[in-house]
Amino acid sequence: MQKIALITGANRGIGKEIARQLAAKHWLVLLGSRNEGAGLQVAQEMPGSVEVVPLDVTQDESVRQAAKHISQTHGHLDVLINNAGIYGPGTLHTMDLGEFRQMYEINFYGPIRMVQAFVPLLEKSDDARIVQMSSGMGSLASVASGGFAAYNLSKAGLNLQTMMLANELAPKGIVVNSMCPGWVATEMGGTNAPRTVEQGADTAVWLATEAERDTGRFFRDRSVIPW
Repeated sequence: MQKIALITGANRGIGKEIARQLAAKHWLVLLGSRNEGAGLQVAQEMPGSVEVVPLDVTQDESVRQAAKHISQTHGHLDVLINNAGIYGPGTLHTMDLGEFRQMYEINFYGPIRMVQAFVPLLEKSDDARIVQMSSGMGSLASVASGGFAAYNLSKAGLNLQTMMLANELAPKGIVVNSMCPGWVATEMGGTNAPRTVEQGADTAVWLATEAERDTGRFFRDRSVIPW
């Protein structure tokens, strides 16, 4: 049976590259995109089997409809990659709280919405995995470094979320891990970033397809790193 992966925010950047690599491995890729037109354009460029799923991780109804559609169409899900995210500067004592909430809505609450909606489909897989797109900027070793407070905190929270989900979902046979792609040359990372999208996507694809079923870990370049 063909393996099925759903990737959020997959119409550009690292998410798009994860989708491309999984499609090249003959997976059925469900390309989650808030902008359906952009998703369809990307899907046409992909090798293999790619389907576009209209999906806004900040909207409860959008997530519910995506889960309903995938349940009716495919009946199960093997891998969920919570890739959608935003990034931006700001300090705790000056940042607009509206911008702070938006960062959390996408980077922190979005993955929770997705997990809550898709655990029933993941339970039907014999090798269910959740991959959380985090960042070294959420590591407690570097979270105090300045200038990106909301992003730091949202990714630190995502990492704690991963640890808690790993414990909660272990009895259901679902593996949950976070990964850091590094500083990648994308629209979000900018042109000065030293890593390619291929490098940024590699660990996520590895966790989805080849890695041992360790759970509750934080990875970069296929190696465990400190929380």
